[in-house]
Amino acid sequence: DWTLEAMKFLSCVARCRQRFGISHIIDVLRGSKAKKILKYGHDKLSTYGIGKERTADEWKLLGRSLLHQGLVDETTDGFPVLKLNDLSWEVMKKQRSVTISVPRKTVSISGVDRSQRAIDAELLLYKLRALRKQIADERSVAPYTIFADSTLRLMAQMRPQSLEEFGELSGVGDYKLEQYGERFVSAICEYGRDTVSSTQKQTLDLYQQGFGVKEIAKHRSLKASTIRSHLAELIEKKQPVEIDDLVPQERRQVIEAAIATLGSQALKPIYEYLQETYDYGEIKLVLAWKRSRSVE
Repeated sequence: DWTLEAMKFLSCVARCRQRFGISHIIDVLRGSKAKKILKYGHDKLSTYGIGKERTADEWKLLGRSLLHQGLVDETTDGFPVLKLNDLSWEVMKKQRSVTISVPRKTVSISGVDRSQRAIDAELLLYKLRALRKQIADERSVAPYTIFADSTLRLMAQMRPQSLEEFGELSGVGDYKLEQYGERFVSAICEYGRDTVSSTQKQTLDLYQQGFGVKEIAKHRSLKASTIRSHLAELIEKKQPVEIDDLVPQERRQVIEAAIATLGSQALKPIYEYLQETYDYGEIKLVLAWKRSRSVE
């Protein structure tokens, strides 16, 4: 429960007249003596220095969580500036509580994973917002007419790898799929293609030690489906993960045949075509394996 911290954060946004981004708000809360703080006289605000007990990273995590939960808005037309909304005021009036997922101070593995995934999703979200702004400028329209923020967040979380998967997202109709799908899918696929996140690295290390999916999941306090997703992403990034260790050859061939028959890389149609006898994890692994081979 970070309601008190959220009240401090949002009050600081208000005191700063809703004209600054997250970094500036954090500097005010932590009592920074940066030139920008002194220039605007923000060292004289009632919220100056009231957040010294929290680290900058903790405040940043809260700020991102407030954005994800829709408890504060952020402009997308240039430099991102925080703006209060109706829910923000509910928090400040103690009419709404705020809870966020944070790593335990004992540094539990699962806590670090959640934090890493949140940060990773935020970085991709910024990239997608930049692409949305670019397209909006090209068409001389407002960015929100291209895609709503909620749809961009869904893209950053689900990371569709094909037009079929992209078209299944809420907020993506036939028109937007045709007009923008290829550029957004390309941006998502390009993001992180050659990099391995810390959570994927931990899974890869355990895999290379000979642990199976269920053993890795138990060791890391994660779901088996999450570990399979890690391994699928590692396969696509051409890391040393063998598909035959994860999906027996006879099962892989059946899935490959289904993909060829449907001509689709969307999970659900393949899952239904196979009459639900193969789980999503297996299908995702085979799709990743085929994509990795197609770009060789």
